[in-house]
Amino acid sequence: MEYSSDRSLAGLTRRMGLWLGVAVLLGGGAAVLQVLQLAMLARIVSDLAFHGHAFGDEFHALGLLLALLAGRVLLQWAADMAAAEGSLRLTSTLRGELLRHLFNVGPVGIAGQAAGQMVTALGDGIAALEPYFAQYVPRAAMMVVVPLLVLAMVLHLDGWSFLILACTGPLIPVFMALVGYRAQAIMDRQWTQLLLLGSAFLDILQGMTTLRLFGRARDSVAAMAGMADEYRQTTMSVMKVAFLTSAVLEFFASLSIALVAVVFGSRLLEGKADFQSAFLVLLLAPEYFMPLRAFSASYHARQNATAAMTGISRLFALPITSMQPDAHEASTAPLVSVACENVTAGYENGVPVLSDVNCTFTRGTLTVVTGESGAGKTTLTRLLLGLLPPVQGRMTATDEHGMTPAHWHDRIGWLPQQPRLIHGTVAENLRLAMPAADMDTLRRVAAQADALSFIEALPQGFDTPIGERGARLSGGQVQRLALARVLLRNPQILILDEPTANLDPQGAQRVAAAIARAAAGRIAIVIAHRPAMIAQAGQILRIRDGRVCAVPYRLEHAA
Repeated sequence: MEYSSDRSLAGLTRRMGLWLGVAVLLGGGAAVLQVLQLAMLARIVSDLAFHGHAFGDEFHALGLLLALLAGRVLLQWAADMAAAEGSLRLTSTLRGELLRHLFNVGPVGIAGQAAGQMVTALGDGIAALEPYFAQYVPRAAMMVVVPLLVLAMVLHLDGWSFLILACTGPLIPVFMALVGYRAQAIMDRQWTQLLLLGSAFLDILQGMTTLRLFGRARDSVAAMAGMADEYRQTTMSVMKVAFLTSAVLEFFASLSIALVAVVFGSRLLEGKADFQSAFLVLLLAPEYFMPLRAFSASYHARQNATAAMTGISRLFALPITSMQPDAHEASTAPLVSVACENVTAGYENGVPVLSDVNCTFTRGTLTVVTGESGAGKTTLTRLLLGLLPPVQGRMTATDEHGMTPAHWHDRIGWLPQQPRLIHGTVAENLRLAMPAADMDTLRRVAAQADALSFIEALPQGFDTPIGERGARLSGGQVQRLALARVLLRNPQILILDEPTANLDPQGAQRVAAAIARAAAGRIAIVIAHRPAMIAQAGQILRIRDGRVCAVPYRLEHAA
């Protein structure tokens, strides 16, 4: 399925044009076979009731009737399968595009977005588009094809019946639209409540420990129950509108069929119409309204999709803030330095966080970056990681040949202040960085990160489950295990954010020593305040008032 920048419902429908065309074509073929089937049934009943035919005389016609029935069922099944397959492919492609866009937006761009809302849009939001393309759009097309086919057949049989159906048929969509106009506003409110419900649930789960410590867990549960009840009431309002829409449809359909039956009945009594034509028209009249019934049943899919696309489009509208690599010649030579040249950086408010920064990070030198909270350490880290483009100046990396590789950001190993560990074994957590790593490689990087001793002391060694987020490990063990995972990819640039912040002095000393060993032969940059980490520094940079300056260790230590 081809890529397109038009991600509105109309644009997505065009992208699914081939599958929808096949579905409508097959559905139209099924409709033709259905009309022929009803015509054959009317002829068989007429021959048996009024022309004195024996049942055995109709075996050939009955065989043809069964063949038409089987062909119609087969074509309709193929049409439904084509629409469903196209819908699944489209939503799968759209989900991949949205994930890639969010990756390109980066952590800086999505920092203001609620995690629960993004998860809901990626999950329930895109899932809500499947019924729209699999059911609503094909049924909307068949709502035009089938009634026109039936009207053409009825016009051939009886003009009065054609006039009744032609006049009453268009009234149904008009009154359905009038009744369902309010439904879209209710659906928008329901979708907003679902987003808020997902965000609140995720926030409560993440903050459960804090809520329990302050004795607010029950209040949070009560608030969640209230939000869930509001969502229930809104959903019931949607169902009420859906039932009202169905009632309007059934009223006009029944009225129209009754008018056709009364007119034809009086004409039959007067001898002005034949039974076969009257019977066929009465068989066709319900089929005239059947696509409208199917369309009405799937109309809520359109309202769901319209509400969901609002949240999806909002995510696609996020600007890309990740810095794209320079288009220089690729190089595999080791990096020797990374430099900030007159770099100014900030965020959407336009106020620069860093101004005219000039500094160099060289291989083999462990650089410690310090500064007060809010001084710009995180902004400098994002610049180095390529997550934030500079407003002015540039970030460059130089290899041994004096060249700037095109994808030097791919050579970075990043260790955040709170590394994430999965619910699995030690080996599974390490192999996230390199799935094919053998046990010797795992032991080597674990030893380099000073983690091998405690890993081997675990009950099952590398096969020991560590619990959710490393719950069975201490803070220092989590940091050293995460450092080993970073080192498994053998990065040329190592960036660490407060790796000793939450550790006791002994644990901080061990982690700092492990980082110092890992920094050998690499460009190592550490954001830190603890003396244990600063003591390992070969270069200290202090950020103050948006400026970066190098300071001697003794001054920093004294501060």
